[in-house]
Amino acid sequence: MCQPDPGAGGITEIAGPDVMSDGGPTGVDRLPAAAHRVAQATLCDNESGGPPVDARIVTIVGARAGAGASTVAANLAVALARAGTGPVCLVDLDFTAGDIATMFDAEVDEGGVPEAHVATRLSRGLYAILAPTILGDPGRLPERVVSELLASLSTMYAHVVVDAPAAVNKHVLTALEYAHRQVLVTTPERPALRALSRYHDMLDTLGHDRHLRSVVINRTHPDNGIPTPEIEQAARTPIAAWLPATADVPHSINTGQPLTAVDPDHPFSHALQALARHSS
Repeated sequence: MCQPDPGAGGITEIAGPDVMSDGGPTGVDRLPAAAHRVAQATLCDNESGGPPVDARIVTIVGARAGAGASTVAANLAVALARAGTGPVCLVDLDFTAGDIATMFDAEVDEGGVPEAHVATRLSRGLYAILAPTILGDPGRLPERVVSELLASLSTMYAHVVVDAPAAVNKHVLTALEYAHRQVLVTTPERPALRALSRYHDMLDTLGHDRHLRSVVINRTHPDNGIPTPEIEQAARTPIAAWLPATADVPHSINTGQPLTAVDPDHPFSHALQALARHSS
């Protein structure tokens, strides 16, 4: 039986969904005894017996809206958690229309600033900082909120997967700055590939290292009307994953169970598992 150290690092401050839904104030005042129970579960998820440090942060962003970045982020987080290399935290940075809670059929807080010590356990080894449903203008959140969140999470988890919105703002830029791996998601259509090119240009202008970038082509099928070399040229970097178009993906979203969790042998799941190895 796992016997975690109740005083081991900041990880003992994680609270579960029962804390998130109590309607009280956010922050440290919302950490009753349930926090300790969830913290113990997190430590048990970590095979080393203690909290990991210096987590690997992977920021997932769609080159344009509708590319399926949230689907990639959710399934990548599942694949990393199942790999057994330590607990994983999935962060929904889309403060206006976050989808991660829906993809896992999880309860979400109505308001409050996202905090590292208030996480929802999604499955063994997998936790999430879910986007609040009522927050107001995310632009009013200080930039330090995301930087402090990621800095804290990096001491509590082995992997942090950030689902960033396609609309670039200061919080997205912070998540990209903190990332050890930047995953740009696009689809095999020319407008989407042009958007990918513009995103590359922006990252180049900001001085981001191209070696940190990976490109994922989502919803691919054999006859999409665009030559593979054209897609590869637009990617500007080796393509990390080609995700097949399949009706099983929207079905999994509608049932609140990521496809990689319910069917790990699916071709889509295999591609995400390979991406997880590439991102580790």
